[in-house]
Amino acid sequence: MVESLFPIVFDKCPNCGSTETITKLAWDEQADKGRVDRDTPVAAEHLQLPLLDPKRVIGIVSGILVLSIDWCASCGGRYCTRAEVVDGPVKMGPPPGNTGGPGMMPKGFG
Repeated sequence: MVESLFPIVFDKCPNCGSTETITKLAWDEQADKGRVDRDTPVAAEHLQLPLLDPKRVIGIVSGILVLSIDWCASCGGRYCTRAEVVDGPVKMGPPPGNTGGPGMMPKGFG
């Protein structure tokens, strides 16, 4: 069995080396007020990329690459803070609100 390379954690800004992110600073401020758990991992954005092979039959569950993205609190640079692979459900069909094929306006427009 192959050992996973994930999660990959980037704990400092690749531009300036700072370990502080804007979201983490705001989260810690809320933790000081007792509103959130300080140890919860946070990021400003989460991108989810399904890891599907179109040549294979799609199952109900697939691997999903989740990228956590934030901004450096020192230089303002945007960078990936964490990359991990999780299992999640495969969503079938058109995107929510879509009414049909190419050229069709989403529901509620027109």
